[in-house]
Amino acid sequence: MIIDVNVNYGFWPFRKFHIDNLAKLKKKLKENKIDLAFISHLGGVLNYQEVEKYNNELFRKIKKNNFFYFVPVINLNLKNAEENIEKFKFIKIVPNYHLYSINDRKFLSIFKKISDLKIVVFLQMRYEDERNQNPLFKVKGMDIKEIKKFALNFPEIKIILLCSYFREAVELCKIDNIFSDISFIENYKTIKSLLNYITADKILFGSHTPFLYTESQIAKINFAEVKKEDIEKIKYKNIFSLINELENLIKKRR
Repeated sequence: MIIDVNVNYGFWPFRKFHIDNLAKLKKKLKENKIDLAFISHLGGVLNYQEVEKYNNELFRKIKKNNFFYFVPVINLNLKNAEENIEKFKFIKIVPNYHLYSINDRKFLSIFKKISDLKIVVFLQMRYEDERNQNPLFKVKGMDIKEIKKFALNFPEIKIILLCSYFREAVELCKIDNIFSDISFIENYKTIKSLLNYITADKILFGSHTPFLYTESQIAKINFAEVKKEDIEKIKYKNIFSLINELENLIKKRR
């Protein structure tokens, strides 16, 4: 089994996706032996005041689809953010696109609630490599120091980094409640190199489709040259451990 924790749907103004609808996304992922995909809508990233509109659109589209698992994008700056998070077991936040700091004191009550409700936070560090961004639209990846401070202030919140670089993952995943997908992690024999610094329990499979080639992410695990049990953790066991009852929920849906 392979569970992909980092799949995107929708329009991105700075590049044309050839995999531009849910049917094509599902086909591409299944061709690469992926059994389940956590998916979010890109619409609410730049249209940050209309996040709920895009969340609802995607939720309706995949409601009866057993392949996709809906991850809502939450803009903490919006008045209804605290109310919305109560509905979910996991959420995605994109602070560097929604223009706020996760350590801003005004969010203390929201993160306290997230901690109390044991909601898993998918933290999008970037959508594009900074070197490849449109020169008119440069958005820096999230700051490591900011993430460290947040994670230590809220040790009960499980944080999954999406699109972290190798160095960032190595440094941040040493903190107990931080985990990372592999989509932006590149090195010689990527997984084997990564396991020299952190344990397999801290790594999740994420393809960042359609921004990146799904096949290149699959190759990382297919040619990893590490223990089978470590690959199984990365492919699906770690996400089962992080999200309570996920395994049972998947069985019910199927």
